[in-house]
Amino acid sequence: MFAKSWKMIGWMGTAGVCVSVFSTPASGARYADVPGYYEPGSNVDAVFGSDPAELFDNAQAALGGPGEQVALSQGTLTQVVSLGGWTDDPATGANNRTTGLVVGFGVEVVNGPGDDLLVVGNAPSAFQFYEPGFVEVAVESDGGGAKPGGWQDETFYLLKPGNYNQITDPRSANNPITITSNPDFSLNYSAPFDDDTNLPGYFDVTPGGDAFDLSTAIDINGDPIVLTTIAYLRLRSVSDSAFPFGSFIAPDVDYIEVLEFEGDLNGDGFVGIEDLGIVLGDWNNTVASGAIRQGDVSGDGFVGIEDLNLVLGNWNAGTPPPPTAATVPEPATAVILTASACALATRKR
Repeated sequence: MFAKSWKMIGWMGTAGVCVSVFSTPASGARYADVPGYYEPGSNVDAVFGSDPAELFDNAQAALGGPGEQVALSQGTLTQVVSLGGWTDDPATGANNRTTGLVVGFGVEVVNGPGDDLLVVGNAPSAFQFYEPGFVEVAVESDGGGAKPGGWQDETFYLLKPGNYNQITDPRSANNPITITSNPDFSLNYSAPFDDDTNLPGYFDVTPGGDAFDLSTAIDINGDPIVLTTIAYLRLRSVSDSAFPFGSFIAPDVDYIEVLEFEGDLNGDGFVGIEDLGIVLGDWNNTVASGAIRQGDVSGDGFVGIEDLNLVLGNWNAGTPPPPTAATVPEPATAVILTASACALATRKR
C-alpha cells in the first residue's frame, strides 16, 4: 500500500549424548520454508519513490525469519511481499489458480493448545493503518511436512475470522471496506472492520504480527474441522476497497513463525515422557520427512539421535496436561525409558 511503503523501502560423539542432551538448547524459532505459489491480486504495492517503479512481488520474501531480505527487479531490497487486492480472476489470466500466496513447512505444524502460528505483516504502530488478509491451511495427505507442489491436491480450510458471522465468507467474495481519511491523516474503517484491536483471525492488522490457532479451522460450509497438523498456509486479501489515494488494500507478508514447542510430538502442549516414547517407538525407522507424530522432529525422514536431542533438549517445556493414571509414569519408568534412549543412541546408524 502506498502509505505503508514509506517505511518499507530498502525491501558428537554418541557416547556423550546422555550427559549433554538435557542441557542442549532448543534449535530456535521455526519459519515457513517451502515455496508454494504466488498469484498476485490487483494493484500490488509499488516501492515509494523508486524510479523505475518496482513492485513488492518477490514471494521469497515471505520465507525464512525476520530481517531476511530479497531483491526486487531493479535491485531494491525488501522483507515483504504484497498480495494485492481481492480479485476473482488470476492477475495474469494465464491459469485458474486462486490469487494469493501459498507457503509450506518442511516439518509439519502441530495443532497444540493455544496459538500455533504468527503471521507477521508490516502494520505500523505509529498510526491506525492495516490491510486485513485471511488465512487458510491444509495438511499434506501423504503425511509429514510440505512437499514441492504438494499443495495442489490438498483441501484448504479457513481459520475463522473473529467477525465471520458479520461478513460474507471471504473465500467466496470480497468484503468491501470503506476508508475515509481525516485532515490529520487518521483513517476510519467501515464496520465490522472499524476496530483494528478486535479483528482476530486476520493478518497484517497488528504491529508485530497476528497469532492464529489451528483449532479455529472451518470447512467451506462454515463447520469446524479438526486438524491435528498442517503443512501448508494460504494467505489472501479480504477486500478490493479503494484507499483515499486511489490505491487498494493489499496485505503484506514478512514472515510466518511456528509457535510450538519443538519436541511436542503428540500436540498436548508439553514435552515429556509421551513424546520420548514416540521417538523410541520409531527408533531407527525411515518415515515421511517431517512426520512429527512418528518422531521425526528434525524433518530429515529418519528417527534417530537428532530427534532424541530435540525432545530431551526441550524436556518439561510447556504446560503439563492434567494427570491421569494412564499417562503419568512412575519415576522408575521414566528413568528406564531415558536409559533406553541412551542405549539406543550408542547404536546410532
